Amino acid sequence: MAQFSHKRTYIRFPFHAPLIIGGESHICEGILRNLSMDGCSIVCDREADLGSKVRVNLLLPDQTSSLPIELGRVTWVQGRECGVEFIQLPLHARLRLNRTLRTALIQFLDAPKNRKLPEHIVSGL
Repeated sequence: MAQFSHKRTYIRFPFHAPLIIGGESHICEGILRNLSMDGCSIVCDREADLGSKVRVNLLLPDQTSSLPIELGRVTWVQGRECGVEFIQLPLHARLRLNRTLRTALIQFLDAPKNRKLPEHIVSGL
């Protein structure tokens, strides 16, 4: 069995939602692929710079405003897909993120195999 030097604090949950990500010299649109309380993976229309500091606005379903990640760091890059660690997340945003993930997890666990899951969960699987 492979040994891993890094273990996640939180499990990443499959999620599909649009987002806007900006670094020091660029802003681009992307799609959220998975999400946890301390990070996410995204696909965007340009390659991110490893280690760069970014600001992310997640456009989550059924919410009237975006979820602001004031400061994140790009931790890995594979082409146009990258991982972002959340460094600075306002308390109100952390509470919204917690509610969103809790609701998505409940929907996922409660869904019988023959019932369709919400699109923002299915497309991330």
